[in-house]
Amino acid sequence: MARKRLMIFGEDWGRHPSSSQHLAMALRQRYDIVWINSIGLRQPGWRDLPRLWHKLWAPKVAADAAPSGIQIRNVRVWPLAQSKWLRRLNRWLFRRQMADQPLPDRIMVSLASAEAYLSLYPQVPAAYYCGDDFSALAGVDHAKVARAEQRLLDKVAWIFTASEILTQSFRGAIHLPHGVDTAWFAKHFERPADLPEGKIIGFYGSFANWLDDALLVQIATRFPQHSLVMIGQGSGLSSRLWRLPNVINLGVKPHKALAAYANHFDVALLPFRDDPQIQACDPLKLREYLAAGCSVVSTDFPAAHNWLPHVRIGRESNELLAAIEQSLEQPACRQAQRAAVSECGWSARAEQLACYLQ
Repeated sequence: MARKRLMIFGEDWGRHPSSSQHLAMALRQRYDIVWINSIGLRQPGWRDLPRLWHKLWAPKVAADAAPSGIQIRNVRVWPLAQSKWLRRLNRWLFRRQMADQPLPDRIMVSLASAEAYLSLYPQVPAAYYCGDDFSALAGVDHAKVARAEQRLLDKVAWIFTASEILTQSFRGAIHLPHGVDTAWFAKHFERPADLPEGKIIGFYGSFANWLDDALLVQIATRFPQHSLVMIGQGSGLSSRLWRLPNVINLGVKPHKALAAYANHFDVALLPFRDDPQIQACDPLKLREYLAAGCSVVSTDFPAAHNWLPHVRIGRESNELLAAIEQSLEQPACRQAQRAAVSECGWSARAEQLACYLQ
């Protein structure tokens, strides 16, 4: 029997590890997958010219750069087109560039701007996989994306959401929580050579404006004898933080390498601001920290409460600093942390999703 085909509209493959990419990796056991790289969540401006130039002129992703069972396509269209004529032009461009592709059996959309192309496949059932609150997501043209999302909701057969808060936002939505590669993060790794000696208070992820910069400064100042290790990149953190002697910026690491670092974090942080985006999120790294056996300390947001008592939550800065001190003195049981996420593998999440798509 011929394998079924699944088309996924997602972000640029490999740009950052996302839940939709993890699901695609697991779903390739069931489907031949065509992954459509991001078609944009904001109208391009001057700051976007380098990336727009790259997307317009970059060669197609080489076959050997794509995982087995996943074909990656970089379709050249104008991002988040608004006028009728430009939307028609985009559909014509999309159809022309995808003319070599057989009709998919199912479509999954993780970016609302893809709604403009579902009309090209009127007989193909489609699903919306919503991992973020796009009305609050940084770097997004909120009003235009919100309108695109409303149009999308009328075109899909299923709505899947990554957090309980998002599930409440859509009528008939199905909660599909994030997963984790439990076996990989639970492995024992040698201490990475660039990780400082001594106790580590660690974080990995984007250095974006949803991180509480002032809180990170407080943490580094309160525990000067320990290293605050930051792994990632971005412009959302102040120079004041980087000037502190015990703050170590290790830069970006491949996603697979993060398990080795988390394996040696004495405390793993979720240092978020209190804003609508964070209130609706369910961060991938929370389950990864637990799978690595870390003592996890978090600011207060709904998804963190789902993992009590395996996560220590600080509702204000003094409470969070006390939670870090407690975690340094009384580390969490690694076996218990890992057991908490033992049923949360990406294969199980993909199986749940596939049951609906069938």
